[in-house]
Amino acid sequence: MKNRFITLVLFTILSYSAHAGITTYSFVSKDWISQVNATTCDGVADGWVCDKEAYSYAEGYTDAQGRIYGRGVSVKTGTTGAGATSVVHFENVRIIDINFCQNTSKGKGSIYVQIGDNTAHELVINRPAKGQGQYNRDTTIQVTTPESGKIRFWVECTENAININTISIRSSNSGSSPFTTDTYQLVTHIDQLQDSDQIIIGVYHPNVTKIMGYFNEEVSVNNIHAIEGEYSDDRMQLTANNDAIYTLHRGELNGEVAFYIEDNIRYESAYLVASGGKTKNRLALWDKLYDSGTYGNYGYWDISIANTGEATIMNLGNSIGKYLQYNASNNPPLFSCYAELSQTPVCIYRRVEALGDTMAIIAPLTNFGTVLLDHTVCTGERNITINANRLTEDINASLKHNQHFQLSSNTIDRDGGQLTIAYSISESGYYLDTLVLQSGDVRCEATVMLRAVAPMTIAQASQSTDHETIYLDSVVVTKKYDSYIFIRDTTGSMLIYDTGDGTGHRYGSGLQQGHVLRHVVGRFRNYYGVPELSPTQAWEIEKDKVECPPVSINQLDSSDVCAYIRIADAAISEESLLSSATISGVSIADKFDMGMQYGSFRYVDAIVMIVWNEVQLWCVAQERQTSDVAAIAAPNMLGVKMLHNGQLIINHNGVYYTILGEKYPL
Repeated sequence: MKNRFITLVLFTILSYSAHAGITTYSFVSKDWISQVNATTCDGVADGWVCDKEAYSYAEGYTDAQGRIYGRGVSVKTGTTGAGATSVVHFENVRIIDINFCQNTSKGKGSIYVQIGDNTAHELVINRPAKGQGQYNRDTTIQVTTPESGKIRFWVECTENAININTISIRSSNSGSSPFTTDTYQLVTHIDQLQDSDQIIIGVYHPNVTKIMGYFNEEVSVNNIHAIEGEYSDDRMQLTANNDAIYTLHRGELNGEVAFYIEDNIRYESAYLVASGGKTKNRLALWDKLYDSGTYGNYGYWDISIANTGEATIMNLGNSIGKYLQYNASNNPPLFSCYAELSQTPVCIYRRVEALGDTMAIIAPLTNFGTVLLDHTVCTGERNITINANRLTEDINASLKHNQHFQLSSNTIDRDGGQLTIAYSISESGYYLDTLVLQSGDVRCEATVMLRAVAPMTIAQASQSTDHETIYLDSVVVTKKYDSYIFIRDTTGSMLIYDTGDGTGHRYGSGLQQGHVLRHVVGRFRNYYGVPELSPTQAWEIEKDKVECPPVSINQLDSSDVCAYIRIADAAISEESLLSSATISGVSIADKFDMGMQYGSFRYVDAIVMIVWNEVQLWCVAQERQTSDVAAIAAPNMLGVKMLHNGQLIINHNGVYYTILGEKYPL
């Protein structure tokens, strides 16, 4: 299609407040030169006069997950007293936040802050937890009686180093709160999506920071490239990015609700389509919603959203690739459409307008998602930020029901702050409550939600529908082949097909036979009679291994589908494995990508499968070839049939044999 770019000019208006606001200074050199992140109070970029320069300055630190942490200005032992004084005289200072870090495992001392001629406030900095010092965290001064004057701070370091990144000052003459701008909030229910919403498509994975960019033929004519996004720590908010914004429309197709997604920032009229036809995985942009030839309704989408925010976006056209997903293994990573839910899932963020000068801004939903119940009471908590703007009274916080959720405080500062919501439950179910915030005549509400599920047995999980999320607990690893992990409990067996965590790493890396896994969560799929689970998060591994009892071949039935077993003294023919032992044309040898040998063997590794309602054994490996074992008649499919008396027999061209190779009946 012909590109028609529209120049988009965005105006950000930061207003001055007569009541209250926040000014945040980010330090950029060892003599405390700073950048102001909110409206400056005096129009001067550098708001500080250096009392004594610090040791050094570092721009930042990037951890293994790619998250960036500010390092800032370093004060180490021997440079005690380094600090600065503000140019600005602040009125009615009530809160000062200092964002800092240390060394990985060291860093001690005190940070002193003095407002005007008042007594200095001391913030004691202790050694960090091992390995956590390099990560940013805040320390807060609460001023009981508001104080006025220029602000002076200094650092006394007694061990290693303390690094100052930012200082945020809440006062009556500070700049406007940075939270007065519009935000993009995670969508956790389909009803939140309205016609003409501006949206950004993100990645539903805690360690992936990519978002879906715009269609660019210079980058790819077949898919849409991934770009970096800025997620909040709790993944509930996403910073606006003009290279990722689309407009969502709520329409109708064949009498049902259907969505179409338009790019009207860069193009005059262009819509997101699945254009792979019958053979390809493709995602692109086109100037119409319907194609009368190959693609059909390829501009329309069905969208469903779990309460955790995971979105299933399925195309309603004729392309074989229907599900919009993120592909982390591609180089570079991209967004495309796939026939199965085999890649990393996505989520949707919608634009939420700022609530105005007198409204408290809070995420409309605090969603704990789904938690897996242990055998005892299940507890947890989450910190949320109440980003109030220019309120004149402190905020009263309460819960309408207060049965399963608790608050860390009933009062929040009128400029906002942290509030911890905790839960304690012992039974599975959906739990809802309403958080109420009241400041004078200003009132707002937000929903608190949690779903608790009891772990399933493998037998229960095997009855699930395709793509349903299942939850297992205390399962034993019986065998691991690359991405294929066989597990069992007392009720049956299952295969974990480990595609990885969306960043190129597999959950089962380092997993061994006998490990006990707890809190196993993933999507279910019945793969031609084989119950499979594709994990969606990391599981817990118990310290000690267990020895699985041997499986008697005469005890196998349909509950043992996916059981890994070892057969003694068997003979296998080439024809029985590669010519006939197939599923939809794919041999078990190909499925596991293992070279095969033939003849008589002391041991044979096999799995149990149900094919055409018969219990069958499928060989995956052989060991210790020997010539002194009598060969048994080789069946065409290693088909094992269960008799009414529980005995298993092998069918070979209409002639039946026992497992030992003797003709049946004897």
